[in-house]
Amino acid sequence: MNVSGTGSAEQMRMQMMNGSGGGQGKGGMRDIMQSLSTEDRTSMKESLSSMSEDERITAVTQMKEVDASTMSAEEYTQTLLDILNQDNATEAQTDSFSIYA
Repeated sequence: MNVSGTGSAEQMRMQMMNGSGGGQGKGGMRDIMQSLSTEDRTSMKESLSSMSEDERITAVTQMKEVDASTMSAEEYTQTLLDILNQDNATEAQTDSFSIYA
């Protein structure tokens, strides 16, 4: 058992990105990623990897809260992508304000 904290944040980040971390089972990232087409999964991974750690945590939390049982597969995928796009749009707005401030 590794009790030292070395690399634990990086390991957790990688676990979150590849779906092998916490939140397994119903509503976990692995379930979310497996429910997507290969193209959508790739798009989602790219979007998540371009976010800061805080943005990624927020987006993943929001995605886990989506109730797929009330949606079609297309609606579910679009909702997940909208969450990612919302975070990217917020980042772009923040960046543009900092340039002119």
